[in-house]
Amino acid sequence: MTKTILSTDKPVSVNGFSIIPVVKFSLHYSFAAGISIFSIKQPIAVVIVSPSQIKAISITGETIALEQLIQEVPSIKETLEEIQPYQDSP
Repeated sequence: MTKTILSTDKPVSVNGFSIIPVVKFSLHYSFAAGISIFSIKQPIAVVIVSPSQIKAISITGETIALEQLIQEVPSIKETLEEIQPYQDSP
């Protein structure tokens, strides 16, 4: 069986910019012939917060709509609020 969670990792701040890693954590487990458990943590995107804009980029380098990514990973909004007050676009 597999359980997958999408979440944010600890943000990194440098010179007024903050980078929020977005990761996929997968836990695989089986109890067939004993116990087998392993996990994988993979980066899937980053959210870059600058004084003038917030941008989401997939690990392949493609720009992602921030609102779409927030729907998939709600913890992004919480992390953004911790970094700076997050305001929805009009």
